[in-house]
Amino acid sequence: MENKQRFDRIDIAKGIGIILVVFAHTIVPQIRSASAAAKFIWIFIYNFHMPLFFFLSGYLFEKGLEHYTDKGKFILGKLKYLMIPYITFSVFAYALVFFAMKSDALAEILKNGGYAAVPIKDAAFQILTYSNHTDQHLWFVFSLFIVFLLNILFPKIMKSKPMIVLLAALYVSKAYITYFGILNYTASDLLFFSLARAVYSKNPPQSLSPLKFLAVAVIFITSNCIYSYFYVTAMPSGAEKGILYLIRILASVTGIAVVCQIARFAENKKAAAPLKTLGLYSYDIYLMHAPFLVSGSMGMMLAYTNIPAPLCCAAALIIGVVLPYAVSKFIVRKIPALSLLLLGKNHKKSNARYFNV
Repeated sequence: MENKQRFDRIDIAKGIGIILVVFAHTIVPQIRSASAAAKFIWIFIYNFHMPLFFFLSGYLFEKGLEHYTDKGKFILGKLKYLMIPYITFSVFAYALVFFAMKSDALAEILKNGGYAAVPIKDAAFQILTYSNHTDQHLWFVFSLFIVFLLNILFPKIMKSKPMIVLLAALYVSKAYITYFGILNYTASDLLFFSLARAVYSKNPPQSLSPLKFLAVAVIFITSNCIYSYFYVTAMPSGAEKGILYLIRILASVTGIAVVCQIARFAENKKAAAPLKTLGLYSYDIYLMHAPFLVSGSMGMMLAYTNIPAPLCCAAALIIGVVLPYAVSKFIVRKIPALSLLLLGKNHKKSNARYFNV
C-alpha cells in the first residue's frame, strides 16, 4: 500500500510538473520580449519545474538501486530509453526546419522563433554535443542519461555529503562559466538528482505539517521572486550573481518540496485522477509537445489571429498536453516499433510502472 501511495504521489507531482513545462513553453520569445510580466512568470516556473523531474528521478533511482546489479544492462537500458528518442526527435526537428524554411510563410514564423536551417555536418555536431541544438527542449533526456551514467558508475560517491557540496558549487559556477554543450545543463541537473538520493537514502519522504508547509511555501515564493526579479531587470555581476544562484537553488529545492506536498494533499482526491494520468504520460508529453506543436501553434496564432496572448497560451497549453497524450495512448504505445523509436521502449511488452524518468 505504501509503495502504491508513493507511486501515486510521484504521478501527481509529475502531472503538475508537465503542465508547468508545457505552459512555460507557451511563453515564447515574442511574448517574453514584449512583456516583463510574462518573462517573470516564465523564469519563475523555470526555476523549479525541471529540477523537480531530476529530483523525482533521483528518488526513484535510489529506491531501485539495490536491483541494479548489472550496471552494463542498466546503462544499455537507459541508452535505449533516453537516447533513441533523443536521436529520433533531433533528426525530425532538423529535417522539419530544413523543409519548412522553403515555405515563405512558415520560414517567417520559424525565424521569429529563433530557428534556422543548418548544414547536415553542423546538425550532426549539434546533435552529438547539444551545442546550439535546434530542438531546445531535448537537453533533458540527454542530460538525464549522463546523470544516470555517473550515478550508476559511482553510486556511493554521487550521494555523499562532500559531493552534494561540490555539485552546489558547480551549479553556482554557472553564474560565471558557460560550459560546452550538454555539460552546461548537466552541471546544474546533477545537484537535484543527487540531493534526492542523499535525502531519501535512509528515510522515506515525510509529510510536512501545515505550519511547515506554509513556511516552505513562503520561502519558495520569496526566493523565487528575488531571483526572477533580477533576471528580468538586470542580473548583477561579481559576488552578487553567485549569491543569486544560491538563492535560485533555494527556490528550486523549496519549489520541489511544495509540489511534492501538494501531491500528497491531492492523492486521495478525485480531482487528482487527471494529474495521475498526465504523470504516467509525462515523458511522452514532454518529448512530443515541443518545439513545434506548442511553439508552432503559438507562432501561428500570434501571426495570423488577433487572439490575446493569454488566450493563445491557454489554447497552446491544451494542445500541448492533450494531443501528445492522445497520440501516445491510442497510437504510439500500441505500435511496438513506433513506441521504441519515439519512447525508447515497447510499451506493449512492459508492465513496469517506472523507468526513473
